[in-house]
Amino acid sequence: MEPADVDRTGAAAGRPPGPRPILWDSTAVLALLCLLPILHDVKTMLGAPYWLDEAWVALSVRFPLGDLPVTTSSSPLGWSFLLRLVPDPDDLRLVTLAFQGLAVVAAYGLGRSLRWSTPGRGVVAGAACAAAVLLLPAQQVRHDLKQYTADAAVAVGVLALVAWVEQRWSRRRLNALTAAVAAGMLVSHVTAIVAPCAFGGLLLVTTVRRQWLRLVEVAVAGLNAGLVLTGVYFGISMQGRNVPMQQFWAGNFPGVTELPGYLARQVDTLMPVVGAPGLVVVALLVAGTLTLRRHGRPAAAVAVMLLPVVATIVGVAKVYPLLELRTSHFLLVTAAAVAGLGVAGSASRAADLACRRLPRVRPAVLAAAACAVVLGGYAAGNSHWYRFDGNEPGLYYTAIAVTDVRSATEYVARHRLPNDVVVMNNAAWYGFAFYSRHERLRLVVPHGNTVGWWVDMPDRPDVVVVPGHDTTAVQAGLRHAVELAAERGDGARVWLIRSHVVGDEVDAWRQALAAYRVEQVTGGVEPVARISAA
Repeated sequence: MEPADVDRTGAAAGRPPGPRPILWDSTAVLALLCLLPILHDVKTMLGAPYWLDEAWVALSVRFPLGDLPVTTSSSPLGWSFLLRLVPDPDDLRLVTLAFQGLAVVAAYGLGRSLRWSTPGRGVVAGAACAAAVLLLPAQQVRHDLKQYTADAAVAVGVLALVAWVEQRWSRRRLNALTAAVAAGMLVSHVTAIVAPCAFGGLLLVTTVRRQWLRLVEVAVAGLNAGLVLTGVYFGISMQGRNVPMQQFWAGNFPGVTELPGYLARQVDTLMPVVGAPGLVVVALLVAGTLTLRRHGRPAAAVAVMLLPVVATIVGVAKVYPLLELRTSHFLLVTAAAVAGLGVAGSASRAADLACRRLPRVRPAVLAAAACAVVLGGYAAGNSHWYRFDGNEPGLYYTAIAVTDVRSATEYVARHRLPNDVVVMNNAAWYGFAFYSRHERLRLVVPHGNTVGWWVDMPDRPDVVVVPGHDTTAVQAGLRHAVELAAERGDGARVWLIRSHVVGDEVDAWRQALAAYRVEQVTGGVEPVARISAA
Protein backbone atom coordinates (compact mmCIF):
# COMPACT_ATOMS: atom_id res chain seq x y z
CA MET A 1 0.00 0.00 0.00
CA GLU A 2 1.41 3.39 -1.02
CA PRO A 3 1.54 6.37 1.38
CA ALA A 4 -0.98 8.35 -0.65
CA ASP A 5 -3.50 5.56 -0.26
CA VAL A 6 -3.45 5.36 3.51
CA ASP A 7 -5.22 7.73 5.88
CA ARG A 8 -4.23 8.51 9.46
CA THR A 9 -5.90 5.41 10.81
CA GLY A 10 -4.20 3.14 8.29
CA ALA A 11 -7.44 2.33 6.46
CA ALA A 12 -7.49 2.39 2.69
CA ALA A 13 -8.66 5.77 1.51
CA GLY A 14 -10.43 4.11 -1.38
CA ARG A 15 -12.57 2.15 1.13
CA PRO A 16 -13.96 4.59 3.68
CA PRO A 17 -15.85 3.12 6.62
CA GLY A 18 -19.56 2.82 6.00
CA PRO A 19 -21.45 3.40 2.76
CA ARG A 20 -20.39 6.18 0.42
CA PRO A 21 -22.66 9.17 1.08
CA ILE A 22 -23.97 9.45 -2.48
CA LEU A 23 -27.07 11.21 -1.20
CA TRP A 24 -25.00 13.92 0.51
CA ASP A 25 -22.90 14.47 -2.58
CA SER A 26 -25.90 14.57 -4.89
CA THR A 27 -27.78 16.96 -2.64
CA ALA A 28 -24.79 19.30 -2.30
CA VAL A 29 -24.11 19.39 -6.05
CA LEU A 30 -27.78 19.88 -6.89
CA ALA A 31 -28.09 22.72 -4.38
CA LEU A 32 -25.03 24.44 -5.83
CA LEU A 33 -26.31 24.09 -9.39
CA CYS A 34 -29.68 25.49 -8.35
CA LEU A 35 -27.85 28.64 -7.25
CA LEU A 36 -26.49 29.16 -10.77
CA PRO A 37 -29.69 30.71 -12.24
CA ILE A 38 -30.17 32.66 -9.01
CA LEU A 39 -26.74 34.28 -9.10
CA HIS A 40 -26.69 34.80 -12.87
CA ASP A 41 -29.11 36.85 -14.95
CA VAL A 42 -29.86 33.96 -17.29
CA LYS A 43 -32.79 35.71 -18.99
CA THR A 44 -30.63 38.63 -20.08
CA MET A 45 -27.77 36.29 -20.94
CA LEU A 46 -29.88 34.24 -23.34
CA GLY A 47 -31.94 37.13 -24.68
CA ALA A 48 -29.16 39.58 -25.56
CA PRO A 49 -28.08 39.85 -29.21
CA TYR A 50 -24.70 38.55 -30.27
CA TRP A 51 -21.96 41.14 -30.55
CA LEU A 52 -18.98 41.17 -32.91
CA ASP A 53 -16.83 38.44 -31.32
CA GLU A 54 -19.88 36.25 -30.81
CA ALA A 55 -21.58 36.90 -34.13
CA TRP A 56 -19.10 34.98 -36.26
CA VAL A 57 -19.20 32.11 -33.75
CA ALA A 58 -23.00 32.01 -34.01
CA LEU A 59 -22.85 32.40 -37.78
CA SER A 60 -20.72 29.26 -38.04
CA VAL A 61 -23.75 27.10 -37.21
CA ARG A 62 -25.47 28.26 -40.41
CA PHE A 63 -22.85 26.64 -42.61
CA PRO A 64 -22.69 22.92 -43.47
CA LEU A 65 -20.93 20.61 -41.04
CA GLY A 66 -18.21 20.04 -43.62
CA ASP A 67 -17.18 23.69 -43.29
CA LEU A 68 -16.68 23.38 -39.53
CA PRO A 69 -12.87 23.00 -39.66
CA VAL A 70 -12.76 26.42 -41.34
CA THR A 71 -15.60 28.25 -39.60
CA THR A 72 -14.44 27.18 -36.13
CA SER A 73 -11.46 29.55 -36.63
CA SER A 74 -9.89 30.31 -33.23
CA SER A 75 -12.64 28.44 -31.35
CA PRO A 76 -11.99 24.79 -30.45
CA LEU A 77 -13.55 22.41 -32.95
CA GLY A 78 -15.53 20.51 -30.32
CA TRP A 79 -16.88 23.72 -28.84
CA SER A 80 -18.17 24.83 -32.24
CA PHE A 81 -19.71 21.39 -32.78
CA LEU A 82 -21.56 21.56 -29.45
CA LEU A 83 -23.24 24.77 -30.60
CA ARG A 84 -24.91 22.80 -33.37
CA LEU A 85 -26.67 20.66 -30.77
CA VAL A 86 -28.64 23.66 -29.48
CA PRO A 87 -32.04 23.70 -31.25
CA ASP A 88 -32.52 27.49 -31.32
CA PRO A 89 -29.57 29.54 -32.66
CA ASP A 90 -30.64 32.41 -30.40
CA ASP A 91 -29.95 30.21 -27.35
CA LEU A 92 -26.36 29.24 -28.14
CA ARG A 93 -25.12 30.79 -24.90
CA LEU A 94 -26.66 27.78 -23.16
CA VAL A 95 -23.37 26.04 -23.95
CA THR A 96 -21.52 28.81 -22.10
CA LEU A 97 -23.85 28.42 -19.13
CA ALA A 98 -23.54 24.63 -19.17
CA PHE A 99 -19.77 24.83 -18.83
CA GLN A 100 -20.16 27.25 -15.93
CA GLY A 101 -22.19 24.53 -14.25
CA LEU A 102 -19.61 21.88 -15.13
CA ALA A 103 -16.89 24.00 -13.53
CA VAL A 104 -18.88 24.00 -10.30
CA VAL A 105 -19.31 20.21 -10.46
CA ALA A 106 -15.60 19.73 -11.22
CA ALA A 107 -14.65 21.94 -8.28
CA TYR A 108 -16.87 19.87 -6.00
CA GLY A 109 -15.14 16.75 -7.26
CA LEU A 110 -11.73 18.28 -6.58
CA GLY A 111 -12.55 19.14 -2.98
CA ARG A 112 -14.40 15.90 -2.34
CA SER A 113 -11.64 13.62 -3.66
CA LEU A 114 -9.06 14.57 -1.05
CA ARG A 115 -8.30 12.17 1.80
CA TRP A 116 -10.54 13.54 4.55
CA SER A 117 -10.92 11.82 7.90
CA THR A 118 -14.71 11.54 7.53
CA PRO A 119 -17.09 11.63 4.56
CA GLY A 120 -18.83 14.63 6.10
CA ARG A 121 -15.67 16.68 5.93
CA GLY A 122 -15.26 15.65 2.32
CA VAL A 123 -18.73 16.94 1.48
CA VAL A 124 -17.96 20.22 3.25
CA ALA A 125 -14.68 20.58 1.35
CA GLY A 126 -16.32 19.84 -1.97
CA ALA A 127 -19.08 22.34 -1.29
CA ALA A 128 -16.59 25.03 -0.22
CA CYS A 129 -14.46 24.49 -3.31
CA ALA A 130 -17.49 24.61 -5.61
CA ALA A 131 -19.02 27.60 -3.83
CA ALA A 132 -15.84 29.61 -4.32
CA VAL A 133 -16.04 28.94 -8.05
CA LEU A 134 -19.75 29.74 -8.13
CA LEU A 135 -19.36 33.03 -6.25
CA LEU A 136 -16.34 34.31 -8.18
CA PRO A 137 -17.25 37.70 -9.73
CA ALA A 138 -15.26 36.85 -12.88
CA GLN A 139 -17.95 34.29 -13.70
CA GLN A 140 -20.46 37.11 -14.07
CA VAL A 141 -18.62 38.70 -16.99
CA ARG A 142 -18.24 35.45 -18.91
CA HIS A 143 -21.71 35.21 -20.39
CA ASP A 144 -20.44 35.62 -23.94
CA LEU A 145 -20.59 33.00 -26.65
CA LYS A 146 -16.95 32.00 -26.35
CA GLN A 147 -15.08 28.96 -25.06
CA TYR A 148 -13.70 30.60 -21.92
CA THR A 149 -16.09 28.86 -19.51
CA ALA A 150 -15.15 25.56 -21.14
CA ASP A 151 -11.50 26.44 -20.47
CA ALA A 152 -12.30 26.83 -16.78
CA ALA A 153 -14.32 23.62 -16.55
CA VAL A 154 -11.60 21.61 -18.26
CA ALA A 155 -8.82 23.09 -16.11
CA VAL A 156 -10.57 22.34 -12.82
CA GLY A 157 -11.76 18.99 -14.14
CA VAL A 158 -8.25 17.85 -15.04
CA LEU A 159 -7.00 18.79 -11.56
CA ALA A 160 -9.90 16.86 -10.04
CA LEU A 161 -8.98 13.82 -12.12
CA VAL A 162 -5.36 14.02 -10.95
CA ALA A 163 -6.62 13.93 -7.35
CA TRP A 164 -8.91 11.04 -8.30
CA VAL A 165 -5.99 9.09 -9.77
CA GLU A 166 -4.06 9.63 -6.53
CA GLN A 167 -7.05 8.51 -4.48
CA ARG A 168 -6.73 4.91 -5.67
CA TRP A 169 -4.02 4.24 -8.22
CA SER A 170 -4.89 2.11 -11.22
CA ARG A 171 -4.09 2.04 -14.91
CA ARG A 172 -7.78 2.41 -15.62
CA ARG A 173 -7.90 5.73 -13.77
CA LEU A 174 -4.72 6.89 -15.45
CA ASN A 175 -6.19 6.01 -18.84
CA ALA A 176 -9.35 7.91 -17.90
CA LEU A 177 -7.21 10.99 -17.24
CA THR A 178 -5.55 10.58 -20.63
CA ALA A 179 -8.92 10.21 -22.35
CA ALA A 180 -10.27 13.27 -20.54
CA VAL A 181 -7.28 15.32 -21.69
CA ALA A 182 -7.86 14.20 -25.27
CA ALA A 183 -11.55 15.12 -25.08
CA GLY A 184 -10.76 18.36 -23.30
CA MET A 185 -8.46 19.49 -26.10
CA LEU A 186 -11.42 19.39 -28.47
CA VAL A 187 -13.37 21.94 -26.43
CA SER A 188 -10.57 23.96 -24.83
CA HIS A 189 -7.18 25.06 -26.11
CA VAL A 190 -5.91 25.56 -22.55
CA THR A 191 -5.93 21.79 -22.11
CA ALA A 192 -2.49 22.03 -23.71
CA ILE A 193 -1.43 24.20 -20.75
CA VAL A 194 -3.12 22.22 -17.97
CA ALA A 195 -2.23 18.70 -19.13
CA PRO A 196 1.57 19.11 -18.83
CA CYS A 197 1.03 20.38 -15.29
CA ALA A 198 -1.14 17.38 -14.45
CA PHE A 199 1.25 14.76 -15.77
CA GLY A 200 4.21 16.76 -14.49
CA GLY A 201 2.78 16.56 -10.98
CA LEU A 202 2.27 12.81 -11.25
CA LEU A 203 5.76 12.29 -12.69
CA LEU A 204 7.44 14.33 -9.97
CA VAL A 205 5.64 12.62 -7.10
CA THR A 206 6.22 9.09 -8.40
CA THR A 207 9.89 9.94 -8.98
CA VAL A 208 10.38 11.31 -5.46
CA ARG A 209 8.70 8.21 -4.03
CA ARG A 210 10.76 5.95 -6.31
CA GLN A 211 7.65 4.24 -7.57
CA TRP A 212 9.35 3.19 -10.78
CA LEU A 213 6.55 1.09 -12.23
CA ARG A 214 4.08 3.92 -11.72
CA LEU A 215 6.59 6.34 -13.18
CA VAL A 216 6.68 4.32 -16.38
CA GLU A 217 2.89 4.15 -16.48
CA VAL A 218 2.60 7.91 -16.02
CA ALA A 219 5.25 8.55 -18.65
CA VAL A 220 3.45 6.37 -21.18
CA ALA A 221 0.09 7.97 -20.39
CA GLY A 222 1.63 11.43 -20.60
CA LEU A 223 3.25 10.59 -23.93
CA ASN A 224 -0.07 9.36 -25.31
CA ALA A 225 -1.80 12.51 -24.11
CA GLY A 226 0.99 14.61 -25.61
CA LEU A 227 0.60 12.94 -28.98
CA VAL A 228 -3.13 13.66 -28.97
CA LEU A 229 -2.58 17.28 -27.91
CA THR A 230 0.03 17.75 -30.61
CA GLY A 231 -2.18 16.19 -33.27
CA VAL A 232 -5.20 18.33 -32.37
CA TYR A 233 -3.13 21.50 -32.06
CA PHE A 234 -1.26 21.21 -35.35
CA GLY A 235 -4.07 19.48 -37.20
CA ILE A 236 -6.94 21.76 -36.15
CA SER A 237 -6.15 24.53 -33.68
CA MET A 238 -3.24 26.01 -35.63
CA GLN A 239 -5.67 27.05 -38.36
CA GLY A 240 -6.97 29.72 -36.00
CA ARG A 241 -3.51 31.27 -35.62
CA ASN A 242 -2.82 33.98 -38.17
CA VAL A 243 -0.92 37.24 -38.40
CA PRO A 244 -3.92 39.49 -37.56
CA MET A 245 -4.69 37.32 -34.52
CA GLN A 246 -1.09 37.51 -33.30
CA GLN A 247 -1.15 41.27 -33.77
CA PHE A 248 -4.41 41.52 -31.84
CA TRP A 249 -2.92 39.75 -28.82
CA ALA A 250 0.54 41.34 -29.10
CA GLY A 251 -0.04 43.43 -25.98
CA ASN A 252 -0.51 40.25 -23.93
CA PHE A 253 2.74 38.64 -25.02
CA PRO A 254 5.33 40.24 -22.69
CA GLY A 255 9.06 39.84 -23.13
CA VAL A 256 11.19 38.41 -20.35
CA THR A 257 12.44 41.83 -19.28
CA GLU A 258 8.91 43.24 -19.36
CA LEU A 259 7.48 40.44 -17.26
CA PRO A 260 7.63 41.93 -13.72
CA GLY A 261 5.90 45.18 -14.68
CA TYR A 262 3.43 43.38 -16.95
CA LEU A 263 2.42 40.90 -14.25
CA ALA A 264 1.91 43.69 -11.72
CA ARG A 265 -0.33 45.63 -14.11
CA GLN A 266 -2.38 42.64 -15.16
CA VAL A 267 -2.89 41.36 -11.63
CA ASP A 268 -4.04 44.83 -10.61
CA THR A 269 -6.48 44.83 -13.55
CA LEU A 270 -7.89 41.43 -12.62
CA MET A 271 -8.35 41.98 -8.89
CA PRO A 272 -11.83 43.61 -9.17
CA VAL A 273 -13.25 40.40 -10.67
CA VAL A 274 -11.47 38.28 -8.06
CA GLY A 275 -13.44 39.99 -5.33
CA ALA A 276 -10.97 39.74 -2.44
CA PRO A 277 -7.82 41.57 -1.27
CA GLY A 278 -4.59 40.35 -2.83
CA LEU A 279 -3.00 39.22 0.44
CA VAL A 280 -6.09 37.21 1.34
CA VAL A 281 -6.07 35.55 -2.08
CA VAL A 282 -2.39 34.64 -1.78
CA ALA A 283 -2.89 33.25 1.73
CA LEU A 284 -5.81 31.10 0.61
CA LEU A 285 -3.94 29.84 -2.45
CA VAL A 286 -1.05 28.77 -0.23
CA ALA A 287 -3.49 27.18 2.22
CA GLY A 288 -5.29 25.39 -0.60
CA THR A 289 -2.07 24.00 -2.04
CA LEU A 290 -0.98 22.83 1.42
CA THR A 291 -4.40 21.25 1.92
CA LEU A 292 -3.89 19.20 -1.23
CA ARG A 293 -0.52 18.04 0.08
CA ARG A 294 -1.66 17.34 3.64
CA HIS A 295 -4.66 15.37 2.50
CA GLY A 296 -2.83 12.96 0.27
CA ARG A 297 -2.89 14.68 -3.12
CA PRO A 298 0.67 15.92 -3.66
CA ALA A 299 0.58 15.49 -7.44
CA ALA A 300 -2.46 17.76 -7.65
CA ALA A 301 -0.62 20.27 -5.44
CA VAL A 302 2.38 20.21 -7.78
CA ALA A 303 0.07 20.64 -10.78
CA VAL A 304 -1.44 23.72 -9.15
CA MET A 305 2.01 25.21 -8.60
CA LEU A 306 3.09 24.42 -12.17
CA LEU A 307 0.04 26.02 -13.75
CA PRO A 308 1.08 29.70 -13.43
CA VAL A 309 4.62 28.77 -14.46
CA VAL A 310 3.50 27.08 -17.68
CA ALA A 311 1.00 29.87 -18.40
CA THR A 312 3.81 32.41 -18.07
CA ILE A 313 6.12 30.41 -20.32
CA VAL A 314 3.59 30.14 -23.15
CA GLY A 315 2.77 33.83 -22.75
CA VAL A 316 6.39 34.89 -23.09
CA ALA A 317 6.74 32.46 -26.01
CA LYS A 318 3.83 34.29 -27.72
CA VAL A 319 1.75 31.12 -27.84
CA TYR A 320 -1.15 32.08 -25.54
CA PRO A 321 -2.09 35.48 -24.02
CA LEU A 322 -0.95 35.91 -20.43
CA LEU A 323 -3.29 37.13 -17.68
CA GLU A 324 -5.86 38.60 -20.05
CA LEU A 325 -9.34 38.67 -18.55
CA ARG A 326 -10.99 36.44 -21.14
CA THR A 327 -8.26 34.03 -22.14
CA SER A 328 -7.01 33.59 -18.56
CA HIS A 329 -10.46 32.97 -17.15
CA PHE A 330 -9.39 29.38 -16.48
CA LEU A 331 -6.64 30.65 -14.17
CA LEU A 332 -9.09 32.77 -12.20
CA VAL A 333 -11.56 29.91 -11.76
CA THR A 334 -8.83 27.44 -10.87
CA ALA A 335 -7.48 29.91 -8.32
CA ALA A 336 -10.97 30.21 -6.85
CA ALA A 337 -11.22 26.42 -6.54
CA VAL A 338 -7.84 26.20 -4.81
CA ALA A 339 -8.75 29.10 -2.52
CA GLY A 340 -11.96 27.25 -1.66
CA LEU A 341 -9.81 24.29 -0.66
CA GLY A 342 -7.80 26.67 1.48
CA VAL A 343 -10.96 27.73 3.25
CA ALA A 344 -12.03 24.11 3.75
CA GLY A 345 -8.61 22.97 4.95
CA SER A 346 -8.25 25.84 7.39
CA ALA A 347 -11.80 25.33 8.65
CA SER A 348 -11.13 21.63 9.18
CA ARG A 349 -8.01 22.30 11.23
CA ALA A 350 -9.82 24.96 13.25
CA ALA A 351 -12.67 22.51 13.87
CA ASP A 352 -10.23 19.93 15.25
CA LEU A 353 -8.93 22.49 17.74
CA ALA A 354 -12.42 23.65 18.69
CA CYS A 355 -13.64 20.11 19.29
CA ARG A 356 -11.23 19.76 22.18
CA ARG A 357 -13.44 22.22 24.04
CA LEU A 358 -16.69 21.15 22.38
CA PRO A 359 -16.41 17.35 22.32
CA ARG A 360 -20.11 16.82 21.63
CA VAL A 361 -20.08 18.81 18.39
CA ARG A 362 -19.07 17.01 15.23
CA PRO A 363 -15.96 18.46 13.57
CA ALA A 364 -17.68 18.41 10.17
CA VAL A 365 -20.46 20.63 11.53
CA LEU A 366 -17.97 23.14 12.90
CA ALA A 367 -16.00 23.07 9.65
CA ALA A 368 -19.20 23.64 7.67
CA ALA A 369 -20.12 26.58 9.89
CA ALA A 370 -16.68 28.14 9.47
CA CYS A 371 -16.81 27.72 5.69
CA ALA A 372 -20.29 29.21 5.62
CA VAL A 373 -19.12 32.28 7.53
CA VAL A 374 -16.09 32.87 5.29
CA LEU A 375 -17.85 32.20 1.99
CA GLY A 376 -20.95 34.04 3.16
CA GLY A 377 -18.80 37.07 3.86
CA TYR A 378 -17.23 36.73 0.42
CA ALA A 379 -20.67 36.57 -1.18
CA ALA A 380 -21.90 39.57 0.80
CA GLY A 381 -18.86 41.60 -0.20
CA ASN A 382 -19.46 40.81 -3.85
CA SER A 383 -23.26 40.95 -3.86
CA HIS A 384 -23.19 43.90 -6.27
CA TRP A 385 -21.76 41.56 -8.92
CA TYR A 386 -24.48 38.94 -8.81
CA ARG A 387 -27.16 38.93 -11.52
CA PHE A 388 -24.88 41.21 -13.52
CA ASP A 389 -26.76 42.22 -16.68
CA GLY A 390 -23.73 43.36 -18.64
CA ASN A 391 -23.80 47.05 -17.78
CA GLU A 392 -23.68 48.23 -14.19
CA PRO A 393 -22.66 51.92 -13.92
CA GLY A 394 -19.60 52.34 -11.77
CA LEU A 395 -18.92 48.59 -11.76
CA TYR A 396 -18.32 47.06 -15.17
CA TYR A 397 -19.81 46.68 -18.61
CA THR A 398 -19.50 44.12 -21.37
CA ALA A 399 -20.03 44.45 -25.11
CA ILE A 400 -23.16 42.30 -24.84
CA ALA A 401 -25.02 45.15 -23.15
CA VAL A 402 -23.87 47.98 -25.41
CA THR A 403 -24.26 46.47 -28.88
CA ASP A 404 -27.41 45.46 -30.72
CA VAL A 405 -27.00 44.64 -34.38
CA ARG A 406 -30.03 42.34 -34.17
CA SER A 407 -32.56 45.14 -33.67
CA ALA A 408 -30.97 47.18 -36.44
CA THR A 409 -30.98 44.28 -38.89
CA GLU A 410 -34.58 43.35 -38.15
CA TYR A 411 -35.78 46.96 -38.37
CA VAL A 412 -34.17 47.50 -41.76
CA ALA A 413 -35.53 44.16 -43.01
CA ARG A 414 -39.06 45.28 -42.12
CA HIS A 415 -38.86 48.79 -43.53
CA ARG A 416 -36.52 48.76 -46.52
CA LEU A 417 -37.86 48.86 -50.06
CA PRO A 418 -36.53 46.53 -52.78
CA ASN A 419 -34.33 49.23 -54.32
CA ASP A 420 -32.96 50.62 -51.02
CA VAL A 421 -29.30 50.36 -50.08
CA VAL A 422 -27.85 49.25 -46.73
CA VAL A 423 -24.39 50.42 -45.67
CA MET A 424 -22.58 49.24 -42.53
CA ASN A 425 -19.19 49.05 -40.88
CA ASN A 426 -17.43 45.72 -41.12
CA ALA A 427 -17.90 45.03 -37.38
CA ALA A 428 -21.65 44.80 -38.04
CA TRP A 429 -21.35 42.42 -40.97
CA TYR A 430 -21.15 39.04 -39.22
CA GLY A 431 -24.10 39.94 -37.01
CA PHE A 432 -26.07 41.31 -39.96
CA ALA A 433 -25.46 38.08 -41.86
CA PHE A 434 -26.50 35.95 -38.88
CA TYR A 435 -29.71 37.89 -38.21
CA SER A 436 -30.62 37.98 -41.91
CA ARG A 437 -31.99 34.56 -41.17
CA HIS A 438 -33.47 33.67 -44.55
CA GLU A 439 -30.71 34.98 -46.78
CA ARG A 440 -28.40 32.67 -48.69
CA LEU A 441 -24.81 32.72 -47.43
CA ARG A 442 -21.53 31.87 -49.12
CA LEU A 443 -18.31 31.18 -47.25
CA VAL A 444 -15.28 33.15 -48.40
CA VAL A 445 -11.83 31.80 -47.46
CA PRO A 446 -9.19 32.80 -46.78
CA HIS A 447 -9.77 36.29 -45.45
CA GLY A 448 -7.21 38.63 -43.93
CA ASN A 449 -8.83 39.28 -40.56
CA THR A 450 -8.56 37.59 -37.17
CA VAL A 451 -11.40 35.19 -37.99
CA GLY A 452 -9.75 34.01 -41.20
CA TRP A 453 -12.98 33.77 -43.19
CA TRP A 454 -15.67 36.08 -44.50
CA VAL A 455 -19.24 35.62 -45.58
CA ASP A 456 -20.92 36.79 -48.75
CA MET A 457 -24.65 37.24 -49.38
CA PRO A 458 -25.04 36.62 -53.13
CA ASP A 459 -28.67 37.76 -53.21
CA ARG A 460 -28.00 41.11 -51.53
CA PRO A 461 -26.29 43.44 -54.04
CA ASP A 462 -27.85 46.32 -52.09
CA VAL A 463 -25.44 45.90 -49.16
CA VAL A 464 -22.24 47.94 -48.88
CA VAL A 465 -19.71 46.98 -46.20
CA VAL A 466 -17.16 49.64 -45.29
CA PRO A 467 -13.85 47.76 -45.43
CA GLY A 468 -11.77 49.85 -43.02
CA HIS A 469 -11.93 51.94 -39.86
CA ASP A 470 -10.24 55.18 -40.89
CA THR A 471 -11.87 58.31 -42.27
CA THR A 472 -10.83 57.60 -45.86
CA ALA A 473 -12.36 54.12 -45.83
CA VAL A 474 -15.59 55.36 -44.24
CA GLN A 475 -15.91 58.23 -46.73
CA ALA A 476 -15.37 55.83 -49.63
CA GLY A 477 -17.99 53.42 -48.29
CA LEU A 478 -20.61 56.12 -47.79
CA ARG A 479 -19.93 57.59 -51.21
CA HIS A 480 -20.33 54.16 -52.80
CA ALA A 481 -23.62 53.58 -50.98
CA VAL A 482 -25.08 56.95 -52.05
CA GLU A 483 -23.97 56.42 -55.65
CA LEU A 484 -25.44 52.92 -55.67
CA ALA A 485 -28.76 54.30 -54.40
CA ALA A 486 -28.75 56.88 -57.20
CA GLU A 487 -28.17 54.13 -59.76
CA ARG A 488 -31.06 52.08 -58.38
CA GLY A 489 -33.36 55.12 -58.76
CA ASP A 490 -37.01 55.46 -57.76
CA GLY A 491 -36.21 57.26 -54.52
CA ALA A 492 -33.89 54.59 -53.18
CA ARG A 493 -32.90 55.28 -49.60
CA VAL A 494 -29.63 54.53 -47.82
CA TRP A 495 -29.90 52.78 -44.44
CA LEU A 496 -26.94 52.96 -42.07
CA ILE A 497 -26.14 50.19 -39.57
CA ARG A 498 -23.14 50.43 -37.27
CA SER A 499 -22.01 48.14 -34.48
CA HIS A 500 -19.09 48.05 -32.06
CA VAL A 501 -17.72 51.41 -33.16
CA VAL A 502 -14.78 52.09 -30.86
CA GLY A 503 -11.55 54.05 -30.70
CA ASP A 504 -10.52 56.13 -33.70
CA GLU A 505 -13.42 54.75 -35.74
CA VAL A 506 -15.81 56.96 -33.74
CA ASP A 507 -14.11 60.10 -35.05
CA ALA A 508 -13.83 58.64 -38.54
CA TRP A 509 -17.60 58.19 -38.77
CA ARG A 510 -18.27 61.60 -37.25
CA GLN A 511 -16.10 63.30 -39.84
CA ALA A 512 -17.40 61.27 -42.77
CA LEU A 513 -21.08 61.75 -41.88
CA ALA A 514 -20.64 65.52 -41.57
CA ALA A 515 -20.94 65.71 -45.37
CA TYR A 516 -24.40 64.06 -45.41
CA ARG A 517 -27.88 64.59 -44.09
CA VAL A 518 -28.37 62.01 -41.32
CA GLU A 519 -31.76 61.03 -39.90
CA GLN A 520 -31.82 58.72 -36.89
CA VAL A 521 -34.85 56.45 -37.20
CA THR A 522 -34.55 54.15 -34.17
CA GLY A 523 -33.41 54.43 -30.57
CA GLY A 524 -31.40 52.00 -28.51
CA VAL A 525 -27.69 51.51 -28.02
CA GLU A 526 -26.94 51.20 -31.75
CA PRO A 527 -29.61 53.16 -33.63
CA VAL A 528 -30.37 52.87 -37.33
CA ALA A 529 -30.06 55.98 -39.48
CA ARG A 530 -30.92 57.03 -43.02
CA ILE A 531 -28.45 59.15 -44.92
CA SER A 532 -28.70 61.26 -48.05
CA ALA A 533 -26.66 63.87 -49.85
CA ALA A 534 -26.58 67.18 -47.99
